[in-house]
Amino acid sequence: MKGSYPPTEMTINDEGRDMGSSRNGRQTVEDWLKVADENAVACRMASATYKLGDLGTRGGVGLRAVYLSGPPGVGKTHSIVEQEEIWAACGIKPLRFRPRNVGELLDQFKIAGGRRPLIMEEADIIFRSKPMFEILKQATDPLTPDIFYRVEKVEGEKAAVPINLNVPIVVSTNMDLGSDVGWDKNLLADRDALFNRSRPVIIPDDPFALWEWSIYLALTSHLTRDFVIRNRSGGLPLVQANSLAVQAQAIDWFTDNVNKLEVISPRTLKQVAQSMGRTRYGDMPPAILAEELDGHLGKERADPIPVPAKADWGVLLRGMPKQLPAGAKVTA
Repeated sequence: MKGSYPPTEMTINDEGRDMGSSRNGRQTVEDWLKVADENAVACRMASATYKLGDLGTRGGVGLRAVYLSGPPGVGKTHSIVEQEEIWAACGIKPLRFRPRNVGELLDQFKIAGGRRPLIMEEADIIFRSKPMFEILKQATDPLTPDIFYRVEKVEGEKAAVPINLNVPIVVSTNMDLGSDVGWDKNLLADRDALFNRSRPVIIPDDPFALWEWSIYLALTSHLTRDFVIRNRSGGLPLVQANSLAVQAQAIDWFTDNVNKLEVISPRTLKQVAQSMGRTRYGDMPPAILAEELDGHLGKERADPIPVPAKADWGVLLRGMPKQLPAGAKVTA
């Protein structure tokens, strides 16, 4: 292993064009529909969705594990939640946890009972612990036994207790799994063995591609439409819908400030639209809105990208086909 893992990432489409490099500006519905095939982040997220579905309802059906790596707020959790809804429809409830040590990891395998998927988000510690690596290697290798025997006290006596490791496993992290930087060199061989069984889905930290992916989601999934206001009667918060004008304003602000944003992500864009919606509705004072927006900004990027071209966001929001997440219901 030299440099990074995997040694290459698919960033060129079948026609040899650099995906995510359409930096001359998209203006029409037809232009923006191409994002799904041309944007590097979009393609990696599509790979994540496919691989999560390939886990099946039991380990050993398709893949045994999916590892998701990428910047915060890009949609890793959203993809996992969609897969959880599919499992729920099959009567399967995954276990969500973040192990602190190999003992806790084995405890969750034991609770899973050979059926319930294990989901570990922001579980960077897994990639820093040789004992946990060893458990995951056994769990994901179809040629090794699916049962791990752990010595426990049973009715006061020590006994070898079998633990079934054959369940679907999902691990997400903000770590860059495609680089050797930050890795314990003593774990690189274990890492390579683990990832050779299931290549990690590495979402690139490309500012322009992240901006384009965020806008694409806003145009196709109501990302910027819904916002929540306080319930002055003391009940649950109330959901309201942003007008196309407010959504377009949020996209414009996100675009104008792309080189100052601390995090370029769909989550940031959604938060901007949420704050603008509350202010337009009268649920947030303008001074607080200014504070909220400033909170998303940092220093100007040392390597700024050309400010992306603007389009008629209102027309695009109205004209782009909307994609609903798994299990979602159509609302007016």
